[in-house]
Amino acid sequence: MITPNNGPQDVDLVNVNSDGFYHVSLPIAEKICLVTGGGQPRGMAVAEALTRAGAKTVAITYSVDREAAHETYVSVQTLGAGCLLARMDVTDRQSIRNVLLWITDQVGKIDVLVNAEETSWPESLGSAPADERLQAVGVNIRAQALTADEVLPFMGVQKTGGLVIGIAVEDDVSAAIRSLGEPGTPASVAALISPMTALAASRQVTLKVLPFGPPDRVAAAVVDLATG
Repeated sequence: MITPNNGPQDVDLVNVNSDGFYHVSLPIAEKICLVTGGGQPRGMAVAEALTRAGAKTVAITYSVDREAAHETYVSVQTLGAGCLLARMDVTDRQSIRNVLLWITDQVGKIDVLVNAEETSWPESLGSAPADERLQAVGVNIRAQALTADEVLPFMGVQKTGGLVIGIAVEDDVSAAIRSLGEPGTPASVAALISPMTALAASRQVTLKVLPFGPPDRVAAAVVDLATG
């Protein structure tokens, strides 16, 4: 089971404002944005929207859809932003860490992380094989907490802090997961992200979970947060 490894015991949380919104003073033209799932409709929409909003560099990752991700890469560059492209397994901590190290080595920092990668849910969660169900939960829910956990130390050393954006799963999916009653299986992104809020705030990082929606609506909401 994937769980964050940066617990509250690692930092002094006294006088931390977990409701604060950081990173708004840095203009979008100076921001390095990382978008997962760059070869999928949602990730593509987010990457292009951030580029149109004026982001300095948009780094995108993909898991298996390299050709589609490369199309996004070309599109971002055509629209005028710098772009980085990397393969990353969002369910593997070491893979995530390697990509974060590579990005910071290339451009110095990561200001915004958008967890846009997703995978299809089984048609019926209740009757789906356990491995299919766990794979979907791993990519759509657990991975968002894992990438957030891995990026916090990187953003924590930046004077400008950072912004981490998660995207919720559909309400009916969350309800279906809860109905299964499987111990240790998170039913929502917020269930894993929310406990990390105070730790993130101590590092001047804002965590936000956006409602599930069509790619263009999610992209617009991401730009609103990223531009402050």
